[in-house]
Amino acid sequence: MIPDQVELQRAVYDEHYPKMAAAVREQLAHPLMRSFYDRLAALILDALPPAPDGQRRRLFEAGCGEGLVASAVLRVAASRGLDVSYTGTDLSAAGIGLAGEAVEGQFLLGDALEVVSGLAPGSHDLLWAKNLLHHLPDPAEFLRQAMRAVGPGGRVVIVEPRMWCPVHWIHLVFFRRERFLWSGYRRNARAFADAGCRILDTTEFGWLPYEIFLATRFSAPRRALSMPPGPRLDRVSALDDRLTARLPDFALYMVTVVAGV
Repeated sequence: MIPDQVELQRAVYDEHYPKMAAAVREQLAHPLMRSFYDRLAALILDALPPAPDGQRRRLFEAGCGEGLVASAVLRVAASRGLDVSYTGTDLSAAGIGLAGEAVEGQFLLGDALEVVSGLAPGSHDLLWAKNLLHHLPDPAEFLRQAMRAVGPGGRVVIVEPRMWCPVHWIHLVFFRRERFLWSGYRRNARAFADAGCRILDTTEFGWLPYEIFLATRFSAPRRALSMPPGPRLDRVSALDDRLTARLPDFALYMVTVVAGV
């Protein structure tokens, strides 16, 4: 990242996460929020190449934030009987502080491109990033370094917003200072092409606005939408998947799986 954007984002998130600490703890325990991230985590882990029995799989997350995705990935990995190790990196020390409360693993503080560039070739089996690529001035270089870090047998998973989705338009109002925010899917598509990515799969994910209602500082929406695990929760998740399949242009995210080099 260029320095002014690095400092802007570090300042924004270091101020943001302490205010969100109590809310994040609620989100981590909220069944509806957990189901949303568990389904995303399943898509991420589906990209993990098979390994010999008993071999530990090395996972890396760029832009781990408060640990919502990582906690879900580790939860789903455990349910699948996978032996994994996790490393996350983030620009915000406050974000890493929150993630460390919920996620067992190693954390590296710093700019995502710089940290990933410092990883040894083939040192990880799976690397993912959610809501990161559109922040980077050179997303193609990040993708090159990510593919190098996972090596020929590894996979990179990129989760980026679908900008037709009205939920993301809100960010255009509140985060206009970030130079590369919401530059569009075409910019990311060019980055995949410029980096020489071999794209294995692209999948739309999410339609119902879980994050805008549940990932806020306010507890009232989480209380109002609280429901225990069971048939009702399963029906909501199934509805979300059906809407995503039928109206993919309005899905929240595009999940792209890339082979390593």
